[in-house]
Formats: sequence, structure tokens, C-alpha cells
Amino acid sequence: MPAKRIDNMYYNDGSTARKILPKESLPKRKSNNAVRRNVSNQNSLKRQQAQKRKNAQMVAFILCGFTMAIIITYRFSLINEKNLEVQNLMSELETVTSEAATSQIEVDQNTDLNAIEAYAKQQLGMTKADSSQTVYIDTSELVNEIQVNQESTFLDKIINYIKDIFL
Repeated sequence: MPAKRIDNMYYNDGSTARKILPKESLPKRKSNNAVRRNVSNQNSLKRQQAQKRKNAQMVAFILCGFTMAIIITYRFSLINEKNLEVQNLMSELETVTSEAATSQIEVDQNTDLNAIEAYAKQQLGMTKADSSQTVYIDTSELVNEIQVNQESTFLDKIINYIKDIFL
């Protein structure tokens, strides 16, 4: 005996043939495949969105890493430039220091009093001064005059000027 369906559309009781109904009269049922397709489509959309997010995160991570690498390389080049500049300045300092040392040696050699005296005697024909060539100057009057000028006020200077005119 054939199986009986719940809606009793296709089969009748007994051995009779199946009734064929027009397609319009058949109720529309969603098949499990359609439901499964909708669910699988939704799941695949979610998976695609998750994959897109992962891809975007990966690209952002790679860009961040690349940017950091560029920044590190740039800083390294700046440090190298500064080190080169320091080395150039150090070599310049060494040359200036050596020139200063040679100049100091030359000054020390040229300011040797014995060498100056020998040069004056031999090259210029100079001799030491005798007692007859020595002239003494009385500086006490100059010192007193300087002290008076410093101690006098503006009014005293005017009075002294007037006295000098009439005397």
C-alpha cells in the first residue's frame, strides 16, 4: 500500500492512481534546500565580511609596519649625518688645536728675553743704557695734579679756570 501523505493531495486511499492537480492549485512550500541556501548565503556573507575585516586589518598592520620601518630608517640616516658632522668637527678641532699649539710654541720662542737681547745687540747694534744716559723724571707733581683734578668738583673746575684767565 502506498504511503499516505498528510495533505492528501497526491495519494488516495487504496490502489487508485494519483490525482494530478494543476500547478496553480499546489500550495507553495519552501523546501529545505531554499532555507538552507538562505542560511548558507547569510553565513557566507558573514564570512565574507569577516574576511574583508581581516584583510583590512592585515593591510593596516602591513602599512603600520612599513611606516615604522621608514621612520626608523629615516632616524638612522639622521643619526648617521649627525655622526659624520661630529667627526668632521672633531677633525677640524684637532687641526685648530695643533695650529694653536704651534703658534704658542712660536710665541714662546720669540718672547725669550735672551734671544731678544741677542737680536737687539747683534742685528740692531743696541746696547744697555749707561748711568749717563738715564734721565729721571719727577712724577710727584703729576700725581698731585691728577689727584687734584679728580677730587675737584665741577664748580671748583670753573673757579680754577677763571683764576687761570686773570692770573
